[in-house]
Parts: sequence; structure tokens; C-alpha cells
Amino acid sequence: MGKTGKLDKKSKKSKSKYIVVGVIIVAVVAAAFLANNSTQSSQSINLTTAPENAVSGLRIGNIAPDFLLVDPQKGSITKQSFEGKPVFIFFTTTWCTPCQIGAQNLVRYDDETGGNAFNVLIVFVDERESDPQFMEWKNRFGNDDWYIAKGIKMANTYKVQYLDTKYVFDKNGIIKWVDVKPLDYSSIAPVMRSLLVT
Repeated sequence: MGKTGKLDKKSKKSKSKYIVVGVIIVAVVAAAFLANNSTQSSQSINLTTAPENAVSGLRIGNIAPDFLLVDPQKGSITKQSFEGKPVFIFFTTTWCTPCQIGAQNLVRYDDETGGNAFNVLIVFVDERESDPQFMEWKNRFGNDDWYIAKGIKMANTYKVQYLDTKYVFDKNGIIKWVDVKPLDYSSIAPVMRSLLVT
């Protein structure tokens, strides 16, 4: 009985060592995976909001570059999808809090102008995020008729360097406004008012 007790203790110690080593290996592999995934997702875009003096984007007055995105519900989206109406484009992630507040301000203005005076396209730029997350974000912070899609390639074309980058095109696809600061409600009307006049 004494020998059996000693063997059981040795066996338990041996099992404990293997468990500890296994946990350490799993933790190291997980950390390496997350670091690699994080590097890949932020290679193109600095996933932070802009500093005070930041300037970003293409020139106002230029024709907006073409793009091709896929909305989980509406299907393919191109620049031509928005011709005939102004479009407000918002580059963000689902987790950017200032962007969420800005989106709610845009909802308010969108509702006040009748809900169909202009189009809204939300472009998500974190590669780790997926369509279900985009849909949940839209339900919480957007309007039903808004377009949503993942768009790292488009963000690169549009020279996006920060979250909360916004573009407004007129009905002919000409860039009329570019901004990287958090979207206050009071800043929307001065940009959109002249574009909504038919």
C-alpha cells in the first residue's frame, strides 16, 4: 500500500508537469497567433482615431475612385450604385466608440431629412471582423437602409489612415468633403445641406 501511494503521487506529479507544459505551449501559440493576426489586420490601416492635426484622404473636387464591395444583405456595391444621390461614406470598425457616437449623430440627421435624401455606406476596416458583427453594429448604431461592407482595399484606395475617416460625394460622384475627426451632429448639416437641394 505504501509503494502504491508513492507511485500515485509520482504519477500525479508527472501528470501535473505535463498539464502545466501543455498550458504554456497553448498560451505561447495563442499569443503568436493573435500577434500575427493583429499585424495582418493593421498593415494597411492604423486602427486608431486621428490626432488633432491629422489630415487624411483624397482631394476635394476630384472624382471619387471606383470600388467594389459586398453588403451581406444587398450584395455587390460599386460607386455607380450611389449615382443620382449624395453618399456619405464612413470608414470604421465595430468597436470604435467615437465612430459609434458619430454614426448615431448621422442617424439623427438622416431621419430628420426623411431617411432617403442621401445614401450611407459604412466601410469596416478591421480584417478580424465578420458580416454578423457588421449586421449587429448596423442594428445598434445605423439605419436599416444603410449599406455596410468590409473594405480594406477600398480604404487603401481612399488613403484612409485613421478610423472615423469620412467622405461625402455629390450625386455625380465628386468628392465634396473629407474628415477624420469624430462626427458631431452640428457638423453634418453644413456639409450635406447644399448637396440635398435638387
